[in-house]
Amino acid sequence: MKIDDLTRTTIGKFQIRKLIGRGATSSVYLAEDPFTGSEVAIKIARLNVFNEPLSGSRYKKMFMNEASLAGKLRHPHIVAVYDAGTEGEMHYIVMECVHGVTLKSYCTPETLLPLEDVVEIVFKCCDALEYAHGQGLIHRDIKPANLLCTGGTEIKISDFGTALLSDSELTQIVDTVGTPSYMSPEQIAGGEITPQTDIYSLGVVMYQLLTGKLPFTGTNQYELIQKITKGAPVPLESLRSDIPMGIRNIVYRCMEKDPVNRYRDCGELANNLSRAHEQLESDNTNVSDTRKFSTLKSLEFFNDFTDVELWEVLRISKWHRFPAGKRLLREGKIGGSFFVLASGDVRIMKGDSLLDMVEAGHCFGEMAYIHNSKKTRSASVVSNSEVTVIKIIAEALQGASDQLQSKFNRKLLCTLADR
Repeated sequence: MKIDDLTRTTIGKFQIRKLIGRGATSSVYLAEDPFTGSEVAIKIARLNVFNEPLSGSRYKKMFMNEASLAGKLRHPHIVAVYDAGTEGEMHYIVMECVHGVTLKSYCTPETLLPLEDVVEIVFKCCDALEYAHGQGLIHRDIKPANLLCTGGTEIKISDFGTALLSDSELTQIVDTVGTPSYMSPEQIAGGEITPQTDIYSLGVVMYQLLTGKLPFTGTNQYELIQKITKGAPVPLESLRSDIPMGIRNIVYRCMEKDPVNRYRDCGELANNLSRAHEQLESDNTNVSDTRKFSTLKSLEFFNDFTDVELWEVLRISKWHRFPAGKRLLREGKIGGSFFVLASGDVRIMKGDSLLDMVEAGHCFGEMAYIHNSKKTRSASVVSNSEVTVIKIIAEALQGASDQLQSKFNRKLLCTLADR
């Protein structure tokens, strides 16, 4: 049966709603999980592609490679693969349904995003790739078409079908994979694939998001490959004059010909992106996701939290800045949330008496959450200096993952014991 002729209404337990995409090797359907009512996307392979004499075996490996990732990658900036299966001769993959557009929409001179948004998007991609690399997985095909923007700077990496996984024979597709314009010199040459390969491709994506142009172009593939392996990219400053030197240097280092000269890993790249973003947002009163994430990683309270858990913290929290002398909590008022101090320091007051001082990296107001009810605050909290406060919303935390709740509970118990 050809996928274009699909007339069935279910695949496995999922109810098919409509066709939402069609590519050279597969079609994607919007479906619903009848048990949870949630939407999913189901990718179904085209059988005729698998049967092609020259490329069929390779396409099948790529499809099965992606299917093998079901349940293995859980990161807020990676499209989740939930399940995979076979019905007769039909092979399918069940994935997270992502509503949005790819970054291709922002890769022309007329559609460029603000500089700070580009840096934040690349920062999030970088963190997702660091997570994937930590799982032994190298994407190998990072490009705008595989980066899904769901609104603002929210981004998800998709299509791990070409990925290289160090501990699985299934993923050892030895022929060259990737999209030439975004491929590193060593990838084109069939050399060793490392995390630096993804870093190079991410650098090309960043170059294109900043300028609307690719760093290398050619009238044919041979000319393009020669430029990638031996030529210098068109200078960023010749295409856009307002790109700060720090950002230009990040892009150039990502795109070094020799992998040794690139960033040693995505963590080092993320640190550089975070510092560059701080410069861009210096006049902005809002706190960006990049700044928030970097701040969380630096705070003592969150030193045992994984990156994935920190992104979840961002989702359930609210950040506020207050001047010195501001009463943040008032004795006798009812509240259920608690707070982590991101910067500055506060004093805990009972009437006119000083009970304690709290510095950045520590929490306050946690008793209401521990008692699992909105309680009357037993003390007031007043800022000694300008402060940044992270409000952990009790109801949102109660609906968060079990792992995150457990991590918070342990940390709060340790806090009580220390006091």
